[in-house]
Amino acid sequence: MTHTASNLDPTRLMALLSEQRDLYVKLRDLSDKQRSMIAGDRPELLLNILRDRQDLVTSLARLNDELAPFRRNWDAMYSALPQAQRTQASELLQEINGLLRVILRADQEDGALLSARKQVVADEIADTTGGKDANTAYAKQGGTTGASSADVSG
Repeated sequence: MTHTASNLDPTRLMALLSEQRDLYVKLRDLSDKQRSMIAGDRPELLLNILRDRQDLVTSLARLNDELAPFRRNWDAMYSALPQAQRTQASELLQEINGLLRVILRADQEDGALLSARKQVVADEIADTTGGKDANTAYAKQGGTTGASSADVSG
């Protein structure tokens, strides 16, 4: 279906942009909760947050499809808007872009934090494995010495 700027409803555009902004606010809030779960070592709650975030991303993808005809004809659509709606659209887009930047930066930082935590756990496992190896070697050494002593004294 082909849309021209004249048959795209400006009120619908404002509603879609407002909905998009609201979804990004929810996504940012979940991003903040995600950070606390990562820092607090609560993986079971982190999985719930990730599921909720995925639901929001799915909603954003659907909304993106609805906004596609407006984007294709953006210059004509935007210039045809009354001044008040142009201002509102511009403010919504600035807010959306700001939220998106915050979310992307937080996700990048969370990824780095998770990688660092993963490395710490890997190091702890390696230390534990190394400790077991040392204990096993010590036990073998102790067992050999004990048998030797028994042979000598017996």
